[in-house]
Amino acid sequence: MDRHASSAELKAKAKGQMLGKYGTLVPAFLVVEAIMVTINFLATFSLDTRAMAGLTIQFVIECLLQLLAGIFIAGQTYMYLNVSCGGNIKISDVFYGFTNHPDKAILIQLLQLLLCLVFFIPLFICLGVFAFTDSSLSVMLLLISITFCIGLVGSTIISLQYSQSYFVMLDFPDFTAVQCLRYSREIMKGNKARRFYLGVSFIPLYLLGLLTCCIGLLFVTPYANTTFSNFYLELMSYRNRHNL
Repeated sequence: MDRHASSAELKAKAKGQMLGKYGTLVPAFLVVEAIMVTINFLATFSLDTRAMAGLTIQFVIECLLQLLAGIFIAGQTYMYLNVSCGGNIKISDVFYGFTNHPDKAILIQLLQLLLCLVFFIPLFICLGVFAFTDSSLSVMLLLISITFCIGLVGSTIISLQYSQSYFVMLDFPDFTAVQCLRYSREIMKGNKARRFYLGVSFIPLYLLGLLTCCIGLLFVTPYANTTFSNFYLELMSYRNRHNL
């Protein structure tokens, strides 16, 4: 009986594909993290986050950094697809997105960010009411907790639904950003639970990575990303076999 590959099978395949490539994957991961952390530090170190103006500016900077991250995600996706397909990889692959449709990568990230923020609007409203009124503390804490959970669940669903957008962007270069998102949504129908379980299954490894002063994350993150790349390839292979 034809079936989807299990999480264990996807992980086992990723381990084999990564052999001999850690010397590129780990430095590539460090390069991106160093760039993002440095930009974030330089842009926010002088802000007074105790004032509303400082918090607002910090929020705007964080949003802009998320858009920049979209370009790096495109490059990292390109690199991990090459790993999964047995191709050669270079550290410079993480900059692939800067020379290949960076506008599309930014737009995909922007649209996903906006869709996720929609689910947090009730939370923002509650925080605003709490800041400018003398509402009951217990009632406001309850409302904030409820609206935060709504935002968390909603944004998680959005993230799962559009989790394949960057893979689609690279696989179908003629697609627009909106088409990439739509196709990701289409191929994830009936597969969101599988992708959620696959992501959750890495939590113990991430926790262990944190316990090693984050050194373990240098290996866990590439492992997870290669597995997610295999998830996309297996998903497309399954669709092709069934003419979906």
